[in-house]
Amino acid sequence: MDVDIRQLYDSDPRPTFIVDCEAQTTTVYHVNAALLAIPHIASSLHLHSALRDWWDPASRVAACHQDEFLHGRYRWAKFTACNRWLVVTILDQPPPNDEQSSYLREPAQLARVRLLSPHLQPVRDTIFTVNIQSPELRAHIEHIRNVNWSKTSLGPISSWSYELNVMVTTLMLETRPTALFLGPEHTILYNLAYALVSGSRHPAILGQRIIDAWPELTDPISATMARSESTRFADAPEEEYHVMIERFGFIEEAFFMWSLIPLVGVHIDGMLLERRVDSLLKVGQLISKARNTKHFWQSLADAIRPYEYDFPVAILYSQCELLNQTDSTAPIKEPLNKCTLEWSIGYRPSHPAIPQHLDLESDLGLACAMCDSVRDGTALSYQEEDGILPSSLYHDLEQRAFGDPLKGFLVAPIRTYGETILGYLLVGLNTRRPYDDEYKDWIKVFLNLLGASAASLALHEEELHQHEHQEAQAERDRAALNAEVANLTQEASHIAEKLRNFHDMADEVGLGYFEIDINGILIHANETYFTQTGHRRDILEAPPFAYKEYVFEGDIPMIEDQWKVLLSGEPATFEIGWKKKADEHRHGEESVDDYLWTLSACVPIKSANGSVTGFFGCNTDISAQKEATKAVLMRSEAERRLASFTELASVGLYHLNPDLTMKYCNDQWFHITNHPKVPIDQVDWRNVVDEAMVDRCYHDVEVTKRKQGPHTFMIHLKKKWMGPDGILTPTCILVSATAYADGTIMGTMTDVSQMAWAEAIQKNRVEEALESKRQQENFIDMTSHEMRNPLSAMIQCADSIYSSLNEMKALARKEALTFQPAVHAQLKDLISNSLDAVDTIQACATHQKRIVDDILTLSKLDSKLLVISPMVLQPSVLLQDAYKMFKDEANKAKVNLEVRYDPSIADLNIDWAVLDPSRVLQVLINLLTNAIKFTQGQEVRKVEVTMGASWEVQQMPGIEYVPQEAVWKDFLTQAEWDHVGEVFYLHFTVKDTGCGLSPEHRAKLFLRFSQATPKTHVQYGGSGLGLFISRELTEMQGGSIGVSSIHNVGSTFTFYIKSRRAKAPVSAPIATESIPNDSLPTRFKTQSILGDDKTYKTALPAAISLEDQEGVRSIEERKYHILIVEDNLINQRVLCKQLKQLGHTTYIANHGIEALSQLARTVFSASPSESPPLPLSVVLMDVEMPVMDGLTCTRRIREMERNGQLSGHVPIVAVSANARKEQIDTAKEAGVDEAICKPFRIPELVQLMKRLDDRGEW
Repeated sequence: MDVDIRQLYDSDPRPTFIVDCEAQTTTVYHVNAALLAIPHIASSLHLHSALRDWWDPASRVAACHQDEFLHGRYRWAKFTACNRWLVVTILDQPPPNDEQSSYLREPAQLARVRLLSPHLQPVRDTIFTVNIQSPELRAHIEHIRNVNWSKTSLGPISSWSYELNVMVTTLMLETRPTALFLGPEHTILYNLAYALVSGSRHPAILGQRIIDAWPELTDPISATMARSESTRFADAPEEEYHVMIERFGFIEEAFFMWSLIPLVGVHIDGMLLERRVDSLLKVGQLISKARNTKHFWQSLADAIRPYEYDFPVAILYSQCELLNQTDSTAPIKEPLNKCTLEWSIGYRPSHPAIPQHLDLESDLGLACAMCDSVRDGTALSYQEEDGILPSSLYHDLEQRAFGDPLKGFLVAPIRTYGETILGYLLVGLNTRRPYDDEYKDWIKVFLNLLGASAASLALHEEELHQHEHQEAQAERDRAALNAEVANLTQEASHIAEKLRNFHDMADEVGLGYFEIDINGILIHANETYFTQTGHRRDILEAPPFAYKEYVFEGDIPMIEDQWKVLLSGEPATFEIGWKKKADEHRHGEESVDDYLWTLSACVPIKSANGSVTGFFGCNTDISAQKEATKAVLMRSEAERRLASFTELASVGLYHLNPDLTMKYCNDQWFHITNHPKVPIDQVDWRNVVDEAMVDRCYHDVEVTKRKQGPHTFMIHLKKKWMGPDGILTPTCILVSATAYADGTIMGTMTDVSQMAWAEAIQKNRVEEALESKRQQENFIDMTSHEMRNPLSAMIQCADSIYSSLNEMKALARKEALTFQPAVHAQLKDLISNSLDAVDTIQACATHQKRIVDDILTLSKLDSKLLVISPMVLQPSVLLQDAYKMFKDEANKAKVNLEVRYDPSIADLNIDWAVLDPSRVLQVLINLLTNAIKFTQGQEVRKVEVTMGASWEVQQMPGIEYVPQEAVWKDFLTQAEWDHVGEVFYLHFTVKDTGCGLSPEHRAKLFLRFSQATPKTHVQYGGSGLGLFISRELTEMQGGSIGVSSIHNVGSTFTFYIKSRRAKAPVSAPIATESIPNDSLPTRFKTQSILGDDKTYKTALPAAISLEDQEGVRSIEERKYHILIVEDNLINQRVLCKQLKQLGHTTYIANHGIEALSQLARTVFSASPSESPPLPLSVVLMDVEMPVMDGLTCTRRIREMERNGQLSGHVPIVAVSANARKEQIDTAKEAGVDEAICKPFRIPELVQLMKRLDDRGEW
């Protein structure tokens, strides 16, 4: 038994619908009862595009390959049965819903599905009786309900017929803007899409007459409708209407293309009307999507194929293409006499009655019928018995519709509103409906719809051809059109991307764009514009032409001129300088650097009538270009100046090619080289260079190329130069050369003959000066050495005589001579006269010693060998030492010597300080010596010494300070003193009541070898070096010295030095022992060394007093064994005698060899040559001796100690007339333990030996 597939799935409880895959147009074949029970799902089978794309076999979307799909909260599945039927079913069981009855069970779309199943009866629900899910459509229906339809010819909605409700329902479900003009007054009723395009006129125009709703279109539309009513079809072509509609908040210019389809008669059967209206809507829907002729014909076939009752068979012949372009500029409609079969429905392929091509001029039945329909201008009906159409056309048909034999045909031309025939449609008549007026009216509407759609398509294709620049014979198939659209879309996408890139690039490259109206108000600008111009960002608050506040004032007139140009409608480009914020308050001359410069390009913005409404522009920062232009101008100016310089330069300029030929040289080059002035290509520099120097030049050229930098060398020219001495020599040239990457060499040539001659002269003079200085130093050293040796013997002999006279004086006091008063008195006078003579000898020796010391100090100053050696001590102790040194001398001269401390010492809390005591004391000794010397002959004899301090340099009022001539290094910046306390200045003032100085005499002070008057040397002695050395020493210590003096009243000498505050040492040494004495005069060294209070009470330079002798004897309780190594027999004999008088044992050696022999006899020898060996305490080693000098001998002794030839450490004291510090340092480096300079006194030597003994040197 055959079972219908529809009946089979109607019994399936699962909601299911079936699709016939073999049908030419894919549509739903059957919907079962279970799916119809869910009306909102059933109605969406066609409406929901995503669902249709999934189940439609012809779909090309990716989702169509999925087996399952989610729609309407249900999970759907599909499968193919019998290679023909596509079965789509819901997998999930639908939940019960009480509201299903209120849903749209069978709207127009669903009705088309139901019509495929005739045994199912539709439910008569309308758009006004169902629950609509779309909120927009629901709101639109509510607007329709709110219209008072009772005032129109249609009456209230409740009185509308079912046919009218079906039309309205179909209208509401249409997605294109569609309206019904109903009744004699053409009342408007439209769908939701039409409401959207109506703008602000919606919903007021609902239920209104068309002439009231669209008054601007009254005339053309009213005329068209009048003709339609009279002719019962729409005879007006589709036209384009230009209207103004207020939409989206503003009035918008819009263009509408209206298609008018008359609906004739509404008093027909509901089902037939619904089917025919549905077919019309289907045809209109499908052919409206067509974009070319082929697609148009195929869409027509797809639209009528499902309506097999009204179109049991159909044949379509096309007579011509809609457009046939003969050139690339204008489309031309060209009718043809040939027809081509496009398709047939209900016939098998290659049917004998349906030829593929048909000639309208032939006498065949089909051709005659087509020509007759053209002449009548309407559809003609033909019956089989007429014999006009081939009888085979009525037979051999496919099974469609009712399956009845075909009885008649309709042959109708398809034409536009003109006379152009597009094709011919042959349609089989419904076998079960009479071809009455209603049937004819429907056919007319159908043909008018085809003609209007074809005309619309023609207009559309014309627009496409215009947009495609009227290309010749453009292909009209859909694939080519889609490709072109794709290209245009891609091009638009590229343009949009370029626009985005432009904006991004503008921000990246610093392009400032802006828009400004004609009133000078800034409308819009990007961030770069604000950054460039400094314009305020609150543009709404900115006044008109606010940008002028930020523009370079000199550019304002130019900007006003350019503004006028823009107002005239012409673009303008100009440069503007914008003020920099950082320089707003800058004073002085303006320059390019004070402004940010931009190149502004502006174009006017014009309205539709051509008037200028504003300007758009962009600013490009050209500050760098301005700087570059400025640099180019400066470079051009520099090149011009260089060109002038090269001609005016005093040096010769040259430029050599890579092959060393001359490329350029200035006039001075010819003048220097004496080369003939010839064209540059004839210049040969080799002809002017001394032949002996040519190879040297090539060598230096290679060095220049390798060096890749400036290279300087000397050459000699053949040209002779005469010096001031009249001698001719080769011209000496200083050549500078620089090699460049291109191989060329550029440089200068300078005539340095005069300089070379002067350098040679200077070199000779320097060598002579150095030799003279060396000889002078040798002379000073030799003189000092030769003078110190006899001075040492003189001082020691004077000390010995002084001691002997004091002993004689003591003996004379004894009673043995008192009985002879005359002899006693005479002896006393002789002793007194002898003591005075000894004092004179001592004073002269001391004076001579001071001269030698000053000369030595001066030599050190000249040689920059005198150094400042600071140490930590108390300045008060230093002042007390000076007082003790001169106290006895002042007493002897009957001079009142006082020492005072200024209150500033206590105010600044100065206790310990960093300074060089020997140099400070040396200055004080010079000043005190002069003060006592020049005061002792005055009636009032007073010398006052004051010490003070200050944080800053303070010069005493009334004092004339000596200007500093040399710059000395700060001795307190050494690393060991940087961490000490604050810097302060120590002041010393020596004030006396001496003879004073006149102004002219004061001018000569502090000069080398200079005294106030020539009488000074005669009366007071001196060398004139003391104050000069004092000046140098104070300046070396960061200070200065000055004087204030009044003739016959007195003088005040003051000086200050730089110092630092310091903390007391952990174990403070005895002050006197801390002061080095190598720079002090001989008569003061003993006092500094002894450190005993009694020593400061002895007046010097007198010989040793009895108290001193007792002090020496107390020191000499220790007896030493002394080896004297001395080549001077006088010094040797005097020193031995003095030491023996003190109870010491002495040994004699005339040079170093004898000293080594004597050591072999002593206890220090590892194998003494005598037994028992001689005891030895210390060696007094002279430095300058024949045979073997003292330093060589000392080195040999230390070597013998290391070799074991001598056991223990031999104490050695260097005794030398070489008083330079470097000479003493050399002696200590040789190995001596201590050094004493000649002349010296016995107490100094004894004290030195005692120190060695205390240190445990022996």
